Amino acid sequence: MPEYLSPGVYIEEVRGQQPIEGVGTSTGAFVGLATKGPIGKAELVANWTQFVDKFGGLTTDGYLGYAVYQFFAEGGTRCYVVRTCHYSGDPKKPDATSANGILKDAQDAATLKATASSPGKWGKTLSVKIETASDGGNLFKMIILQNSVEVESFDNLSMSEKDANNQPNENYVESRIDGISKFIFIDLATNSTKNPPKQNTTFPLDQDGVDGITGLIQSDFIGDESLQNGLHAFDPIDDINIVAIPDSPVTGNGLVKEATTYCENRRDCFFVADPPIGLKPSGVGNGTIRGFKQGLTSMYGALYYPWVIINDPLNGTRKTIPPSGAVAGSYSKTDITRGVHKAPAGTIDGALNIAVDVETLVAKGEQDSLNPEGINVIRSFPDAGLVIWGARTLASKTNPEYRYVNIRRLFIFLEESIEEATQYVVFEPNSPALWGTVKRDISAFLTTVWRSGALFGLSPEEAFFVKVDAENNPPEVRDAGRLIIDVGVAPVKPAEFVIIRFSQKTQLA
Repeated sequence: MPEYLSPGVYIEEVRGQQPIEGVGTSTGAFVGLATKGPIGKAELVANWTQFVDKFGGLTTDGYLGYAVYQFFAEGGTRCYVVRTCHYSGDPKKPDATSANGILKDAQDAATLKATASSPGKWGKTLSVKIETASDGGNLFKMIILQNSVEVESFDNLSMSEKDANNQPNENYVESRIDGISKFIFIDLATNSTKNPPKQNTTFPLDQDGVDGITGLIQSDFIGDESLQNGLHAFDPIDDINIVAIPDSPVTGNGLVKEATTYCENRRDCFFVADPPIGLKPSGVGNGTIRGFKQGLTSMYGALYYPWVIINDPLNGTRKTIPPSGAVAGSYSKTDITRGVHKAPAGTIDGALNIAVDVETLVAKGEQDSLNPEGINVIRSFPDAGLVIWGARTLASKTNPEYRYVNIRRLFIFLEESIEEATQYVVFEPNSPALWGTVKRDISAFLTTVWRSGALFGLSPEEAFFVKVDAENNPPEVRDAGRLIIDVGVAPVKPAEFVIIRFSQKTQLA
């Protein structure tokens, strides 16, 4: 409290209610194969154009590009992407290598080394052309070509690190290129003559340049926690919500188990699982979708079947691809337009825009055996097209309270929002005054959630409770430095089975 020493009128600002803002739920997170871009590093992309710029767009070598393409086409707004490859020896050293080439001087001696900005065979499409600089002298102009087409140029470059005043030379070739060019890095060649490269000469980047995708295994995608690559590249990123790995190299469900375990340990994201291509809708053995589902019981993941067919933007032909990208986009769109409490399924929120067909048509009778198992079917309906016709988690039987995707994701949203918003409580005096403040803040937030239609009940009292008092914070709890807040909510569950009863009305005489 301020100290007052003389008569007068003083104004004190009193802390008001701490409004709790809901965390985001619509950010995607993808791990897979790409033609370019960094290996094992998460990059944020906000649209398809950014993905093409950073990772090279679609490729016949993998499905990551198609998944991200569908994600944005179905309404997704932002996602993190991790490119991976095989690690055949040292886990710190990926098999993918960057293309490079040596630039030589007028005496045909090595002077500079040009290296593609990221690993992969894409770098072999690059070359460096040297021309006369606008200012002449010992300066030179460097033109970057891709498939013989100019993509960048840098004029008046110098091989001297210092200028005439012995100050850093702003035109030094490494300073002008590195970190500025989108295509290459420049270094001095081994035993460089430090002479300008030969003019009117084109030097190809024809060494190395390997994608490193031969021999892919499950661990290449899950990654290493200590190295933070693969799926673990998302470890330091808080705002990922919808995770997918569309390029799974295995036919078993081990990758799905590891990915859902990752989400369970984080407790702030959800995994959208793809089955292998070609599984049958009926039966329970090998080669069937029910066989693949066996042993998958996580409440932090959902399985979608079958694969979908799109008109391939690469060549206009039909291509069969995993459904996770489209499903993740549907999640994101539904979160934004309806709220995370709305199941991302049905003829409105589950309608797919890009897919034109499914790999396998699943009849209603077949879905009757798949839905209780937690296998969400993508079906075709007249007038509605292809529709996500299921909203169950992998824990449909093992944890029925989290049977539905939207219920699990709603709780992720509530838990993370309240956890982040109550950080101010730490080290505050653990007293009834604090209890009242916390209860007020959380109740106000849950009232907003109830008004959005996410909680069941005609009033806030029916929809939720917040308990933080002496009963759940007795002296022994306070002595241990703990504050216990009990929160209960009644989530709205999807109308999965709509039953319409008809009866014949007797005509009155």
